[in-house]
Amino acid sequence: MTLATKSAAFSHKRPHRKSRNGCQQCKQAKIKCDECKPFCGRCSRFQNRCSFVELQPNISPASRTSALSSPTSPPPVGLSDSADDDTPNPSEALPTVTRIDSEVNNLELLHFYTTSTSLTLSSRPELQQIWQQAVPQIAFKNLFLLHAILAFTALHIAHLQPERKGLLHAEAAAHHNTGLRLFRDAMANITPENCDACFTFSSLVAAYAWASSDQHGNLFFSDAATSETDSSVEWISLLRGVHTLLRAAGEWMTSGPMQSLLRPRQMDPELARVLDAEAIAKLTALSKLWNSTPGKFDSEDMATLNEALSLLREAHGLVASAAVDRDIDVILVVYGWPIQAPESFFTMVKEERPEALVVLAHYSLLLNKVDHFWYMQGMSRRLLQTINSKLSKEWECWIAWPLQNLILTEFRNHGERINS
Repeated sequence: MTLATKSAAFSHKRPHRKSRNGCQQCKQAKIKCDECKPFCGRCSRFQNRCSFVELQPNISPASRTSALSSPTSPPPVGLSDSADDDTPNPSEALPTVTRIDSEVNNLELLHFYTTSTSLTLSSRPELQQIWQQAVPQIAFKNLFLLHAILAFTALHIAHLQPERKGLLHAEAAAHHNTGLRLFRDAMANITPENCDACFTFSSLVAAYAWASSDQHGNLFFSDAATSETDSSVEWISLLRGVHTLLRAAGEWMTSGPMQSLLRPRQMDPELARVLDAEAIAKLTALSKLWNSTPGKFDSEDMATLNEALSLLREAHGLVASAAVDRDIDVILVVYGWPIQAPESFFTMVKEERPEALVVLAHYSLLLNKVDHFWYMQGMSRRLLQTINSKLSKEWECWIAWPLQNLILTEFRNHGERINS
């Protein structure tokens, strides 16, 4: 090539545009910054402080926290939203080492799910096998479920390794937000192919909501202090979503891989009375609250309260029977009552009708039975504290039994921890 040719080629070379406007963190790491504000993509992904925030005085600390886990954050590396998505992945601009680290993190989560987390989702070996083997296979065909698995597992590891809590909760939020967005798209078009994945996601997201709240999430009541944020979705609303899904796709799922989780169990009344006569008697006595005051309730309200109480009595009987009937999964029973109870009952709860609150307080006895599951810890206490704060003094005698049961259980657990 002649000197003239070289000069001509050089003159047509695309100019290199170098920006000096990146954040300080990217500059120190010698990495190209995408200059997105108020958080650049790299700082948002790795939960780093970003110097751009200091230039935005109107951004509150709460906004900074929510921005780091918002649904607009780039999805974790290795789990794109769709195979046909032509949108450039911001992670492609990251160094190779960073991408490998992210992929290793996902592999760690998936391995921990199959070896540990999946076994905490049921007390029955045959159902544990479904969570351990069948669910990952469903997730590989439905990425929103895979994101849910990784998010839930990240919280489990954080529970066991609190020194890693900050990073793992951030990783869980990123997976959860991406999975939730994809799940909403799937729910708009339920098919025989995705219904099992949607059902499994709905079950996991309810457990995720409580586990990620540090035992301060909403259960059956909206928290006025946080109701302006999306994080205040009640646990019951997420569980009731399972009920909606079952109505839409229940027939498809009865022959699918999750059919064992849907198989109804019938309580043996005689067995339940033998195993837990006190509970059956105390629950039956609650009906005096509305049956002994004619005219206070219309026929629909009385039917609602009677149905909710009847289902709760059956759930207590099934939990008691689980001691001798190994086919009963206690977690499914505890999840089942709020899914099956009539919607009108929860309307009465939101209206803070005392009779409905008393019935709900006795549901805390079931929650207490599964408090040893890491993602259910503290739910019973939280529910009772909330109900107790909403009832006046005259109603305290009606929830004395659940309160006493909670105190005795916590005292017993505390003694076991000391002895161990």
